[in-house]
This record gives sequence, structure tokens and C-alpha cells, in this order.
Amino acid sequence: MSADAPNRKGIEARAALLDLMPRQEEDARRRLAELVESVAARRPPTTSFSRLWILGSLQAKVTCAYLAYWLRSRWADADERERLKSETHLKAALELLGTMGYLRGAVMKLGQMLATFPDALPDEFARLLPALHFEAPPMHYAMVREVFLDEFGREPHELFASFEKEAFAAASLGQVHRARLHSGELVAVKIQYPGIARTIEADLKNLRLLMQPMRLGEDWGNVVAKLAEVERVLLAETDYLAEASFAQTVRDSFTPEDGIVIPRVYPEYSTRRVLTTEYLAGVHLEEFLATAPSQELRDRYTHLMTLATMRMLYRTHWLLADPNPGNYIFMPDGRLGLVDFGCTRQLTEEEWQVQVEVEEALLRRDEKEMERLIVKSSLYESAKQMGRERLDLIGTVIRWQLEPWLTEGIFDFGDEDFFRRGMEAMAAVTRKGFMRGMPVHIWTTRFVLGARGVVYRLKGRCDFQEIYRRESGRNKAPA
Repeated sequence: MSADAPNRKGIEARAALLDLMPRQEEDARRRLAELVESVAARRPPTTSFSRLWILGSLQAKVTCAYLAYWLRSRWADADERERLKSETHLKAALELLGTMGYLRGAVMKLGQMLATFPDALPDEFARLLPALHFEAPPMHYAMVREVFLDEFGREPHELFASFEKEAFAAASLGQVHRARLHSGELVAVKIQYPGIARTIEADLKNLRLLMQPMRLGEDWGNVVAKLAEVERVLLAETDYLAEASFAQTVRDSFTPEDGIVIPRVYPEYSTRRVLTTEYLAGVHLEEFLATAPSQELRDRYTHLMTLATMRMLYRTHWLLADPNPGNYIFMPDGRLGLVDFGCTRQLTEEEWQVQVEVEEALLRRDEKEMERLIVKSSLYESAKQMGRERLDLIGTVIRWQLEPWLTEGIFDFGDEDFFRRGMEAMAAVTRKGFMRGMPVHIWTTRFVLGARGVVYRLKGRCDFQEIYRRESGRNKAPA
């Protein structure tokens, strides 16, 4: 494919999004087409006020849409009400997709997190939001040229033998283009959106402002610490040289026999805002599932995903802090590709020790020790100070997160009852405001929930406990 040829996959993906709309909804179909084209040519706003204003406008539009639905449905029969509700969900999803695609940064990351749990959303949202992982509205090629001139002093077509102008993947902080080196290798070039660090800072500033009513609560100090943690990790993600270094560390942790592929990094074509890696041929989760894969193949990839995360956790003490379907490439030869190591978090010695102690107490079925550790990690002095309701509910979440560690033999991550129990417990914790805890819990929870969301959709199974014992070095089964 020449550098000037449009990317067929991108065009087909946009057409697929259009096809999600009812044929009679021509206005909504035009709205989506206009949305994709207009966002590509616009820089994301970087000031706190402008981003807050846009989010406020989104809230007003969605509220008006649902108010109109409520008024129209009062005189409609059951079938008409269902049609109106579906239409309203779809319009709201379009507004959400468009706004998050335009703002990018931390706001778009939130949309990607929601897309990981489709069962928690109306069908219309569940169909559209996954586009934020792969086909978010890309920035215009003129902005791509600007980044290259700033970073290399040369344009893409001067640096590479060929460079596809249209991105084949776009996400929260950057977008990815295919290119070919002068030496012949096909590569993936990730390019950071201009001003993305400022958008993260603006979003976190707005979040602190919106959370000011919590200042008088006992947990305010912990809230401030967690917001600082989120800002630190997300800003670190804007440094592509740090990502390249971590990707090499992960690559060195695997052998060809593992069946897991980490793309090679090309340092001479990489900077803080441009990352060039080996291009991995394969498909993402949605395309893989569309092939109706066998249970055997689903189980194989679930095994590989579990092996990959376990090895990183137990051998390097690193977390993939934002696992999502975009991180995984299902390769045609049965191997699993892992890409995008930007959002990561290494556990400190103290954090790792708590992790180990919780695991060991759980495996021993030592309820007294589990209670002590839950109180400690929730930053309370005693169970009495923490309160029985909070203690029990947090304990339910932790036990659900670690349930695969306790299960001998094959564990079914596609079990609907198991998945829903976890989602309901997490929702209850959030609803009651029981969020106090070590700042690292933001990422350990995201690590577990993100990975669970992927393997749940995959409907995969694996011998989790056997992989855990091998990778952690704990070769004996729990007593």
C-alpha cells in the first residue's frame, strides 16, 4: 500500500459504525459522519475551562435527549417506547463518543474503561464505545507532520521508505500509523497528540475542582493522594522513551516457546513523542470473536494472557495499569501479541509485601489475618474504626479478585455469575463511597478488572492456579 493510499480498514470501521444506526435515522447517520471528519482536523482543547465547558455541554445535551424521550414515551405503546429508548441511547452514545474522541486524554481513557465492561452498559453504548480503543477519530495528517518536524526535524516520508498517512489505530494519547523502514521492515509508528500532557493536567485540575465538596470528609487527604497518583502515572505515559525501555524489559522476560510476542523497539526512530516498533500482524478482540473461534482457541489465548500478566507481576513487580482489548493482538499462528506499555505501574517494596501477605493469608484461609490486612491496606488503625459494613464489603471485593488463586484446575472466566458478582460488589463499594485505601489500589483494581473484562468477553478458561504457582515460584498447592 502506498503512503498516499487511504487505509481500507479505517474506512471499513467507520462504515461499520454508520451501519449500527437504523436506516431511517439519516440525521443521526450524517451526525456520525460529520463527527469523524470534524474531530480529525481539530486540536483537543488544553485549558481547564474549555474542557470543563465542553463536558458541561455534553451533560446538557444528554439530559435533554432523555427528557425528550420521557415526554414522547408517555403517549406511546410498549413497542414505540422501546424504539424511542433505543434511539435515545444511540444518540447519547454518539454524543459521548464524539466528545471523548475530541477531548482525548484522561476523559477518553474513562470511555475506554467503560467500553471494557459492555454488560454494564445499554447495548447502544456497548456497540459504539469499543471504537475508542481502535478507531477513535484521528488527528489530521498536518498535525502528524508537525510532531515529526518538532521531534526529528524531518517529515515522515523523509524518515521512512513509506508512511501511511491515515492511522490504522487511534486512542487516548496518540495514534498509530504503518510505515516501512529503508531496510525493509514493516513498523508501527505511534505519534502523540499535540498538547496531550496539558489536557491531562487540565482534566485532573477540573476533577479536583468538582470534588471540592469532599474537603470536609475524613477521606479528603486520601482523595488528594489518589488524584496525585493518577496524574503522575498518566503524565508518565506521555514519555514514549520510558515506554520503550519498559517494553524492552518485558520483551526480555519471554522466550519464543512462551507463545507471547512483544514487538521490537527501534530507538533511532523513537523520541518522547514518537514510538516506532515492529508491526505485528493479527486482529484485535472484536475481529477475533467475529470468526466464532473454538473453545480450545479461546482457552489458549486466555492461558497466554494469564501467563503474560503473571510473569510481569511476579518477576518484575510491574502492573499493566490499563489492560484493555487494544493491548492484545491475536496472531494468525496462535501466538499472542502484547502492545502498548504506556500505562504501567511498578509496585514499591512495601506495596509488594502487602500483595504477598494478602495472597498468603487467603491461600491459608486465615480470616483473622485477612481482616488485619484489609484494615491496614484501607489505611485504618483498627477494624472498629473501619466499621463492619466497610470491612465486609471490601473483603468481598478482594476475595472475588483473588478467587482464581483458590480454584484447583480449570477456572472459567466466562462464567456470567462470577463476573456479575464482582461487578455488583465493586458497584456497591463505589455507591457507598468506600474508596479509602493505598493509592496503588487504583491500579491493582484496574489491572484486575481490565483483564477480567477481556477474558470474560473471550469466554476463556485456563488452569490459573497452576500458572500462578509456576510464575510466583510457589510450587506447592495451597493447604
